[in-house]
Amino acid sequence: IDLDYTIPADGKTHLVAIQDYTLPANYYYYAVPKIDLDAFLVAEVTDWEKLNLLPGNANIFFGGTYVGQSYLNINSTTDTMTFSLGRDKGISITRTKLKDYCKVKTIGDNKEESFTYEIAVKNNKVMPIDIRVMDQLPITQSNDIKVTADETSGAETNAETGQLTWKFNLASGANKKFRLSYTVKFPKNQVVQGL
Repeated sequence: IDLDYTIPADGKTHLVAIQDYTLPANYYYYAVPKIDLDAFLVAEVTDWEKLNLLPGNANIFFGGTYVGQSYLNINSTTDTMTFSLGRDKGISITRTKLKDYCKVKTIGDNKEESFTYEIAVKNNKVMPIDIRVMDQLPITQSNDIKVTADETSGAETNAETGQLTWKFNLASGANKKFRLSYTVKFPKNQVVQGL
């Protein structure tokens, strides 16, 4: 430890800085409007391996302000370490179910339900942002149930998990809208939940 400290012998716990490092980070916003309408600022740090870090609690500060605590698990981290820097109210997000585009049809022994959502993102900040917005198509383990993506507005799709990801840059004051539309076909005598 290069820093000199005087630690009182008063029987209380005292925190001291052992070392201080500055690493470059890649910042972006992350949002999952299906669960939470807030956007979260995320920092990705590379080249952390050379620091000889130990696993343990890490206090996260952003702009000189304490934003929370995380656990540094060195053994499960890849070459990029990711930190959440908290909510940012400067980004407005809505996810609206468009009822005019949602339909229920019965065709023979099957029932078809169509769902359409509009996701709108507005950047109220004075600078442009990079943001990743995530949603999900329903997935099924049953051969009797079929899920068809009708519209994903160009999202990256993971067919295995149903995860949809929109990555884009948004200028200051700009907004972007996209739609998610899907149809679920299943036997009419079944009850399907979580759509």
